[in-house]
Amino acid sequence: MSPQSYAPEEFTAFFELAAAHGDIVERVADILEWEEEPGAAVTVVQGLAAQFGYLPLSVGGVFDVDTGELLRPIDEATFDRYVAAAEGFAERHRPRFLGLGVEIDTQWRTHPDEFDRFVELFAAVADAVHGASPETLVFTTFQLERFSGLQGGIFGGTNDPSQVSWELIERFPDADIIGFTTYPGLVFASPDDIPEDYYRRLGDLAGGRPIAFTEMGWQAGGDFGPYSGTPAAQDRFVERFGELTAGADVAFFVWSFLFDQAVPEPFDTMGLIAADGTPRPGWERWGGS
Repeated sequence: MSPQSYAPEEFTAFFELAAAHGDIVERVADILEWEEEPGAAVTVVQGLAAQFGYLPLSVGGVFDVDTGELLRPIDEATFDRYVAAAEGFAERHRPRFLGLGVEIDTQWRTHPDEFDRFVELFAAVADAVHGASPETLVFTTFQLERFSGLQGGIFGGTNDPSQVSWELIERFPDADIIGFTTYPGLVFASPDDIPEDYYRRLGDLAGGRPIAFTEMGWQAGGDFGPYSGTPAAQDRFVERFGELTAGADVAFFVWSFLFDQAVPEPFDTMGLIAADGTPRPGWERWGGS
């Protein structure tokens, strides 16, 4: 959900534009938004889906995606509350897809002592959701570049193949889909530098399950030396993504922002449309006009 602004006209225009040129509008938020508190943004996204004709996608988080710090300790009462929130949401909305956990390798890397609790929570949530809405496909997400040992480039570290973490996927046998976020422009200077098997290999690593991309993008600006973005590079990545996923079992993919958002760089230029409303070449290739 990335409108040009939250002024009523531009907020509505976002949903019209997103639905006309795509299929999904995604909301990522604290899992407790699934309790349907009045005014919660996830309720807005769900409620407008029928009006505008898109598929609403909700991903619930339990920790800060930057630090891995839990939003609140997952004690027994909180554990039960999270499961009940997921079960109730699934029963009310019967979503096609439902995600729990955003880039969960961050928590594994920064707070490994708490990761086992998340694994337990995911299993309980998946069981509850499948019971309430058997057709709903449940997933969790990993950050593909870091997950692959690629922490150089804009990440500021080094690329180290020995740091791959594929074994974490095996901790989630109840997941129907394995999700990833992917921002290859952080570690590759050009879309053409991305290996041919970069995305197609993921199906085997996911145990034959479908894969999904809950966030994807390439920066269109910023001064990062060889990793500086341009509209042309972003456009090429839109094209290249189709080439690199051809033949893969991809359940869905979501570009991170329709309009540029006021977020830290380089993510502030990930939009297919600039903050002032100017479309970038990648928007036309994506299917916009």
